Amino acid sequence: MPITLDRAVVGKAFPPYAVTVERGKIKEFARAVGDLNPFYLDDRVGAASEWGDIIAPPTFATTFRDDSLDYTAFLRELGTDISRVLHGEQEFELHQPLQPGRTYLCRAKVVNIYEKTGKSGPMGFVVRETTITDADNEIVGTMRAVTVVRL
Repeated sequence: MPITLDRAVVGKAFPPYAVTVERGKIKEFARAVGDLNPFYLDDRVGAASEWGDIIAPPTFATTFRDDSLDYTAFLRELGTDISRVLHGEQEFELHQPLQPGRTYLCRAKVVNIYEKTGKSGPMGFVVRETTITDADNEIVGTMRAVTVVRL
């Protein structure tokens, strides 16, 4: 049975959440994605770099999660459920590298909902944008995620 996504969700802002980046998690992530860049893994290389420490791979921010968010409630608000959803794409725009020991504040919101028809029928696309700021409230980066919903 076809569904319709509730476009009133566009503009919805989620509560901000803090993430503290851990050195071990940076190294674990870099190894997991097969990126053995010494700027991500070698403390001595990081200490000698312009950043003064190791840095996280650009896609590391995908690990930033708000554990208190009830994603199923958000899907209900959209007018769908998990059986119709898949991850469509993710995009990262970094203005400065993420570093261990620093705490970042993430603010997410729904910025767009649009529809397209594919080979398997109509699909909805929900675009969420998360702004990442540092302790000085400077924007460090922005993540955009597209969730695909089978309508």
